[in-house]
Amino acid sequence: MKLLIFILIILAFQTGCIAEESTYDLILKGKKCEEGSNQQLDCSYKIGKDFWLSVAGVGIPDAGVTFMKSDFNGEYYGTYGVLHGCVIVKPGTKNKTINPVDFAFVSPKNGKVYKDWQSCQAGY
Repeated sequence: MKLLIFILIILAFQTGCIAEESTYDLILKGKKCEEGSNQQLDCSYKIGKDFWLSVAGVGIPDAGVTFMKSDFNGEYYGTYGVLHGCVIVKPGTKNKTINPVDFAFVSPKNGKVYKDWQSCQAGY
């Protein structure tokens, strides 16, 4: 009987872990893009109340990246990777994620969200 209870507890814990959404999934859900009258594409990326990123002019040489909200001490925050040219969305100190290196990468070059910096840099 004790073994059965132990197995049920383990299965319940694993189900909870599997159901947890990654930073990548959440940033994709919070992505909204609009095309203006001059055909400029502007995208916004939000997760909860702690992270909001805006990219004005996706794909153009002078695209603007603005951190509207980024809280290191909150659920999520953002940084910029000079080498690959992508915004890195990371779990903040209040985030209870199981994987502390659960990042997402946003490309100002094409507006896409990636799971790793190499893909983001390559832009495919």
